[in-house]
Amino acid sequence: MKAPSDTTENKTYGIDVSKWQGIIDWKQVKASGVDFVMIRVGYRSTVSGIITEDEYARYNLQQAKANGIKIGAYFFSTAINAAEAKEEAAWVAKFISPYPITYPVAFNCEGFDSTGNRQYGLSKDERTNIAMAFLDEIKSKGYKAMFYASKAELEGNAKWNATTLSSKYQIWVAQYPSTPYTDTSKSSYSGK
Repeated sequence: MKAPSDTTENKTYGIDVSKWQGIIDWKQVKASGVDFVMIRVGYRSTVSGIITEDEYARYNLQQAKANGIKIGAYFFSTAINAAEAKEEAAWVAKFISPYPITYPVAFNCEGFDSTGNRQYGLSKDERTNIAMAFLDEIKSKGYKAMFYASKAELEGNAKWNATTLSSKYQIWVAQYPSTPYTDTSKSSYSGK
């Protein structure tokens, strides 16, 4: 498969971070050869639906910038309709506006099959439409939008209409192969 016109065959190394990594030594990250970071900037609660800033987001954004690491962002969504997805995207765009975002802004949504999750019971089509509303809104704010999900959720349109999503946006595939990088140098995801 030929790479899309806005991509390169060159490999760059990146990490994704959130409050779960705690206080990060960004000088050490840069020295390790990391070229870019995807920073979780916030999330919507799985129960209450309240949008909350990731407690390390500002620190991570500031320190990645200070250490010359390219920055992208992601938001953990539990939106239950397009209006909430647009609200999340507007919140993200406002939050990241002071920072040099040069990598995509991604939509992340997990745990929707759990009975305690406010998205429980939404169909694959409904979730996909919610994701598209977020991505369309982020794109309208001038950012490169990207969708994030696991290989198992994407493969064969299992939990998302990946075909629909990838027709308009890049896909970030989470995959944890049994043989780690560098022995496994790329994803085995069969989608675009």
